[in-house]
Amino acid sequence: MKTTKILIVILSITLCNLFPVQYTFAQTREEMVNRAEMLEADNDTVVERGSRTDTTTISLGGREIRIIDANGKTDISIFERNHRENSTGYRRTRPFRGGWRGIDIGLNNYFNSDFSTSLSPGEDFMELRAARSVNLGLNVLQYSLALSDNNIGMVTGLGVEYNNYRFSNDVSIIKENREIVPVWYDEPGMSVDRSRLRAIYLNVPLLVEFQTSHSSRSRRGHISFGVVGGVNIGSNTRIVYKDNSSRSREKVRDDFYLSPFRYGFTLRAGYRSLNLYANYYPVTLFQSGKGPELYPFSLGFSLLSF
Repeated sequence: MKTTKILIVILSITLCNLFPVQYTFAQTREEMVNRAEMLEADNDTVVERGSRTDTTTISLGGREIRIIDANGKTDISIFERNHRENSTGYRRTRPFRGGWRGIDIGLNNYFNSDFSTSLSPGEDFMELRAARSVNLGLNVLQYSLALSDNNIGMVTGLGVEYNNYRFSNDVSIIKENREIVPVWYDEPGMSVDRSRLRAIYLNVPLLVEFQTSHSSRSRRGHISFGVVGGVNIGSNTRIVYKDNSSRSREKVRDDFYLSPFRYGFTLRAGYRSLNLYANYYPVTLFQSGKGPELYPFSLGFSLLSF
């Protein structure tokens, strides 16, 4: 009897391949739901036996056929796998994957000790053109660890962050007498096109991330928060100016007494193509006593992911 049913099933699959029509025979809606819940997608043939039920599931190509003998009744269902995966009665679980990896594009600024972006007269040479102080992050490595089901987890990884601080005054900075001092380019006949400080950090995050439940990652909303540790791997200043009719560029590579290590707090949230981030570093930009007391922060959006 079992052999006959399997032959019927094989013949049915052949007919389905020749004539792409989906057949479903069910005695009750409850039985249909129960069959979908009992499917095993990883085996070509699965046989489950109970005291009153004899079940055979056969997967071949893109179709799956299930034969159920229960209480003297026989039920045969034939349907496409894609239909099963997208049906409301079944959803394939996607593994958790965080939202760190990608490209961050935003703006830099910093607070003084009073959490104001307006600097005191002794610090005003560090005033910024905030709209041109670009923050760029390349988060190239990511490791995700699921904590609950497939939508809560821990995320870590590795990234490189470029912090560009565009000065609003005709000024650059140098190291002198073991501290940072300004160099002004405001002599008659001199005009500054642009001047900036760049600091580059290697970052390692530790985040907790929550995602909405959806079978498609691209349609999951997410929010994550945590800390980011960074080590300074390079810094330089660059100024472009005109002195009378000649145009000059000066670029200086130095550590500028920047804090070699830092940590900060980050908040990241988004849905589909809209992803935002905010970073704040309670570690001063410069080493203590070497320069103005400034606390960096950045805001922007992320392109997820590559």
